[in-house]
Amino acid sequence: MTSPDEKKMYDYADEFINFANEISKSDKSGSVGMAIRFAAARFSIYEASTQADNLAGDKEKYVQLLADDFKKMLQFNMEDYIKLLSSK
Repeated sequence: MTSPDEKKMYDYADEFINFANEISKSDKSGSVGMAIRFAAARFSIYEASTQADNLAGDKEKYVQLLADDFKKMLQFNMEDYIKLLSSK
């Protein structure tokens, strides 16, 4: 069962993906995916700065936490997409 916060997160993600899909219709350069990753990195650091007492001192800790989170999400979505493709 998905919690209300998880549902909100998935809804927001769907909005970003829908926007990216719309832009991708006219831009096939690969810039859209790069822009999403750049925006995610920038916003993630902003979020970290609101939680850290000393962002500069905790830099490596936050980089590792964010990288680990992204890797988990990437692996989850890769497996999910592989299942989707194999069912076609």
